[in-house]
Amino acid sequence: MNNDKENINRRRTARITAVASGLLFSACSIVYLSVFQKDVMQALHYSLAEGKTVYAPWMSAIVITIVLLVLRWAINGLVGLKGPLKALSYFPCCLLLGVLTDVGHDVYHGGGIDDVWRWLLPLALLLYVGIGWLLARAARMWLNPEIPDGLIVNSNLLTLLLLWFMTLTIGNTDIHFHHELQTEEALRKQDYPLALQVGEKSMDPSRNFTALRAYAMSREGTMGEKLFRYPQLYGAAGLLISTSNEKALRLNADSLYVYLGASPKLGESAMSFFQRICEEETGNHTTLDYYLSALLLEKKLDTFVSKFQELYTVRDSVPWYYRQALFLYEKMHPSAKAAETDEAMEEWWQKYTAKQQELSGNAGEANWMRREFGDTYWWYYQYK
Repeated sequence: MNNDKENINRRRTARITAVASGLLFSACSIVYLSVFQKDVMQALHYSLAEGKTVYAPWMSAIVITIVLLVLRWAINGLVGLKGPLKALSYFPCCLLLGVLTDVGHDVYHGGGIDDVWRWLLPLALLLYVGIGWLLARAARMWLNPEIPDGLIVNSNLLTLLLLWFMTLTIGNTDIHFHHELQTEEALRKQDYPLALQVGEKSMDPSRNFTALRAYAMSREGTMGEKLFRYPQLYGAAGLLISTSNEKALRLNADSLYVYLGASPKLGESAMSFFQRICEEETGNHTTLDYYLSALLLEKKLDTFVSKFQELYTVRDSVPWYYRQALFLYEKMHPSAKAAETDEAMEEWWQKYTAKQQELSGNAGEANWMRREFGDTYWWYYQYK
């Protein structure tokens, strides 16, 4: 009688463990595909469908998860993993999820999943079937059939956690790549405010991410208003997409040159490029903001003031950072008259210099100043 009761309890525990494992895997898979790896999956879908169909994150994640569950059921029917080894049957699912999201920087240009998986994935699955079959037979022969229920549950949960760690390790989790994909997708939809919201708190953006932000600002006509709200780590070069890994994006270096109306000559620096196309008027009207912004990024303040006075004709609505630069120039050259009197700017400057004097000599002066004034051109010019 006791044995019958124990068998019933054991079968009930097995069913509960199987259902719980399935639900846990399904939930994690759907969230992983539709939230955590949404950008990668969207890029992969666009590449495979050649942009002809619309990507639906949640529906795609659910369909993929169902397919993986069916695949897991079929493979485990052959392997026969049970008891404390039951969760190991999710190895093929977790492996495939990792491989599916191991997308490289050439995803939009005929690339996709890493080529190494062409041979490694079949090999890993074959090894799993063989080793799993042996483990299942060995467990039936050597494991105590009266294993405590708690041990069965805990071993399965631990196995699932380890399998998900494997998935996360294999998939592309490069935050810079994700930011680039998110921004590029927003630009494709011409949603420039959304593009500028991506990675707002990131303090170490990639060069391409920085260039995409500048492009979004240029598109909405706010480069002079917003440029220094974001970290600028690359000087004038950060306004151009790198040609060394331009395959990372649909909007690549050549696309940007078309927008600007010209392209750099061989070996020409970003600063020289912007100067040439502005002075020779070979670029279109958008290049003036790029040129003036490049001068600010390279801290060529004298040249900025000169070119601003020469080329900038819309004086009734001077962008915020141009005004800051002109104001700074006046403070550095008291006899010069570069900008209109601005009482609000003067008040802000007084606060800036007062804080500077308070922190003078402090080893962390630049960081303390950045906390309050890091989004000003003054901070960039004096500390960056």
